[in-house]
Amino acid sequence: MPYATLPPFTSPLTDRRMRHDDLLFPKVSIIITNYNYSRFIVQTLRSVARQSYHNWECIVVDDLSTDDSRERIGRFIDEEEIPSGQFRVIERKTNGGQLSAFMEGFRASSGEFVMMLDSDDILLDDFLHTHVEHHLGRYPVAFTSSNQYQIDGKGTVLSGDHADHQGKGELKLISRAAFQRGYWIWATSSSMVFRSDMIRLILPDDDSIFTICVDYYLANFANLLGGSLLIPTIHGCYRRHGGNNFGSHPVLGAINSVGDLSKHPPHDDFRQAFMQHVINRHEQFEALLTPIGLCQFFFRVATLKEFNGLLKTYPHIFNKSRAYYFTQLFKFKKSRLDLRMPYMKTTVDFHAVPSPAIK
Repeated sequence: MPYATLPPFTSPLTDRRMRHDDLLFPKVSIIITNYNYSRFIVQTLRSVARQSYHNWECIVVDDLSTDDSRERIGRFIDEEEIPSGQFRVIERKTNGGQLSAFMEGFRASSGEFVMMLDSDDILLDDFLHTHVEHHLGRYPVAFTSSNQYQIDGKGTVLSGDHADHQGKGELKLISRAAFQRGYWIWATSSSMVFRSDMIRLILPDDDSIFTICVDYYLANFANLLGGSLLIPTIHGCYRRHGGNNFGSHPVLGAINSVGDLSKHPPHDDFRQAFMQHVINRHEQFEALLTPIGLCQFFFRVATLKEFNGLLKTYPHIFNKSRAYYFTQLFKFKKSRLDLRMPYMKTTVDFHAVPSPAIK
C-alpha cells in the first residue's frame, strides 16, 4: 500500500498569526438523538458542556420518549451555567427513528462541522479540539473518527480500544475503495465529526430509509466521496448496556463482538441507496466529481451487471457509447484507483493528550 511521509504540521488552533485578522475557527454542531435514554442522557450532556473547544452548539432531538428524558434534559439545561443558545431541544410529536431525528436536528444546525452523538455515549474533554485540529490539518477529509473506550451501563471501563477502529496506534488516511462488498473500519457514530457540506450532499430524501445503523450510511457514502481519517487516540466512550439498537453484545475479548449483525440492514440496501441518490442528483454530482469521476463512483459501488443496467436505464446521464464506458472501466480496473481495501498509512504528527488515571 502507498505511504505518504509528510512535513511537520502547525495546528491552526495554536497559530498565533490567526489572531491578527479576526479569523474564526469553525463551529461544530452536535446532534444528539434521544429515545428513552433518560438514565444516560444527562451524563452525555455534561460531557458536551465540558469540551475544551468552545465553538459548538448542541441540538437535542427527543424522538417522543415515553420515559422522563424530556424533564431531565430541560432540568440540566436550566441548571447548568452554559452560554445561552448553546443547547437547544427539539421535542418531536411523532417517533421517526434515528435518521429522521438526526435530519431534523441537522436542518436546525448552523455549524461548519457536525457530529451525531448517541444519547448514551460520552465525549472526553478534548474530543472536539482533537477533531477540529485534524480537520484543519494537511488532509481535508469528509470526516474523522477517533478511538473509544468501551464502558458498561454503570460507566465501568471494559476495554481501552474499540475493536472496529483500525487506527491501531497510527494516524491513517482512508482512501476511496470498492464498495461492492461491505467493510467497516471506523468506531461508532459518536466517534465521528463530518463536514456539514458533505452531510448536506448525501442525506437521503426519505428519512425513513434506515431506522438504525445510520452511521453505516453516512460514513461509507462520505468516504466514497471525500475520504476519512482514523485518529488513533481515544477521545470518547462507547456505552454497552445491553439495550443498544445494534452494538448490544458484551465485550468478550479477542473476537470482534461489537454489533448484532442480524439487526443490520443488508449491505446491498446501502449500495442501492447511494446509487439512487447520485442518480437523482446527477447534475450536481457530475459538476463536483467531473464526468469521469462520476463514472468512477459507479465503478466502485455497482456490480458489472448493475452498471450495464444503468447505461440502459439512464441514457440521458450516460450519453456516450457503451464501448466508451467499458473502456473507462477497464482503465479503472488496471489503475491504482481500484483499491479493494481503503487503507493508506500516513506518517504524521498527532497530538496525544495523556489520559488521567481512572479512579
